[in-house]
Amino acid sequence: KCMDVTEEEEEEIKLEINVLKKFSHHRNIATYYGAFIKKSAGRNENDQLWLVMEYCGAGSVTDLVKSSKNNFLKEEWIAYICREILRGLAHLHANKVIHRDIKGQNVLLTDNADVKLVDFGVSAQLDRTIGRRNTFIGTPY
Repeated sequence: KCMDVTEEEEEEIKLEINVLKKFSHHRNIATYYGAFIKKSAGRNENDQLWLVMEYCGAGSVTDLVKSSKNNFLKEEWIAYICREILRGLAHLHANKVIHRDIKGQNVLLTDNADVKLVDFGVSAQLDRTIGRRNTFIGTPY
């Protein structure tokens, strides 16, 4: 995953890297291998952050739906994908992390049809004093 690094997004990017480092050992979360900064050539360009993660060659669930006949999936496929998403979310929730942006684009499939959650940029770590979040964030679908 390549993204431009701006000062405004720096905290969000740090959060995503920290969540990936801590929790990507679960089978339903894309494995994190490392991060690199690619310095920009010009002064008016942003540096790029490259997150190196597990390769998910089958693409996103959104890609799968769009490439399928009549833009829909069989009920068995939907049930399988939902079960695997819920396993990943259960792991995050057990560690007091909420994803806050579950959508087809943030659910990737490997070539072996393993389901992986990605994009933890708006995730939140809950602690004992907060207990819940009072903010609206993520994709408004």
